[in-house]
Amino acid sequence: MIPTITKKYQTVVISTGNIITTELGQRKSNEELYDGLKITLHSDPNAERVVVEKEIDQLHGRVQRATQELTTRLTENGRNEISIGAKIFLNRHSTECVNQAVEALLSILSVTHVDNVVLAYHPNAVANATPVATTKSPCSEGSTVSRAANWSQRNGKEGVAELKELYQTLEQYALKQQITQLGIADLDAAALEELHKSAQVAPTIAQVNLSTCCVVPAELQEFCTAHDIQLNTHSDPELLLPAEQFDGLAPGYTIDWSLRYQVHVRCRGVLTAKGYIVGASRSSD
Repeated sequence: MIPTITKKYQTVVISTGNIITTELGQRKSNEELYDGLKITLHSDPNAERVVVEKEIDQLHGRVQRATQELTTRLTENGRNEISIGAKIFLNRHSTECVNQAVEALLSILSVTHVDNVVLAYHPNAVANATPVATTKSPCSEGSTVSRAANWSQRNGKEGVAELKELYQTLEQYALKQQITQLGIADLDAAALEELHKSAQVAPTIAQVNLSTCCVVPAELQEFCTAHDIQLNTHSDPELLLPAEQFDGLAPGYTIDWSLRYQVHVRCRGVLTAKGYIVGASRSSD
């Protein structure tokens, strides 16, 4: 479990490597993250391959899995032939965490820029840590689920102000051409419009979670159409990994931020690499 680094570092970065090479497959994002971290952090003495693939970067406080395999996937096609997209999951207001996430992404993938980054900010997600069950349609719950999913109502003016600051941090990378497109997840039309008004680099991607909303609200569709924003759907939970689950993998540490990246070959649309990177810290005692 994070050997040697636990004694030396206040903060660590954990990279699962390319999970496509494991048996994880196309699963729910929270399951992929948990199992990816488990493979990366826990060495099975009877599984030598896992041990060999784990790398400890003492200089930067990182635990990384299968870095050479990931490098191969990223370089077997020219940079202009692949598209790299990422989604940052953040549950507390911290511009430092946004910076750490983007810097780790660029560094671990060894690229000068990525094609798009989507920010998912849910400061009040703790109470909804368990993902919505997929076996029961939220439409059957009536309008209650839709109201609960209203980002503006749940997070208020303070949440919008915090979101703007976090987004401004991402904008700096876009202005430096280290991120080509910026996106935002799970906002209602009112919050998206508020963010759009103050943005230097307007979001061109908006994601909506269809596990909490069967039909994309008309006002959100209209706003995205009017402002050339690509509207996509997803099924990620607001909280990817509850604190107690992560503590079981890395005792004493808590997740500060997490991100998922995906690498596609442009001409074929083939997913060639996919993985998660997590930033975590421990208490100073």
